[in-house]
Amino acid sequence: MRRFVPALFAVVTLAAPVAAQGSAAAAHPNLIGTWKFDPKKSEGAGLPSSMTLTTAKDAKVMTINRTGMTDAGEQKSLVIVNLDGSPTKNTVTGRGASVDLFLTGTWDGPVFVVKTKANIGTQTLDQTDRWTVDAKGKTLRIATTLIGGGQTKTQTLAFEKQ
Repeated sequence: MRRFVPALFAVVTLAAPVAAQGSAAAAHPNLIGTWKFDPKKSEGAGLPSSMTLTTAKDAKVMTINRTGMTDAGEQKSLVIVNLDGSPTKNTVTGRGASVDLFLTGTWDGPVFVVKTKANIGTQTLDQTDRWTVDAKGKTLRIATTLIGGGQTKTQTLAFEKQ
């Protein structure tokens, strides 16, 4: 059971999405572009040694490409989030297993909140990611809370805009 959450945390951390500017673009930070992981400004267990995420959007969806190095080696993911708050199904593969993730994204003021749900066997995963950008638009922080396998894990990843 103890291995379940850390292994899943690595898969979902690489798959959890970032969000886009919505209809109230002035109130929402610009999260589009390429972001490089800054381990010195990040905290929590199981941090990747490196990661790059690239985000793009159109009128309906945000696309997030991630490449990161973890204890399990290179991990890549591509996920999509609907911008209208409706659920999006994404399937990610990591550590030899495929997992269906169901994501919902909403704005909470200037913070984009992505909630992810997944079932792995009899285990349920609930993850909340809160995406924030500093006032200068240069640092992105992703604060994650993951509940699964009877455990709760938290982590904050920091990225610098490239």
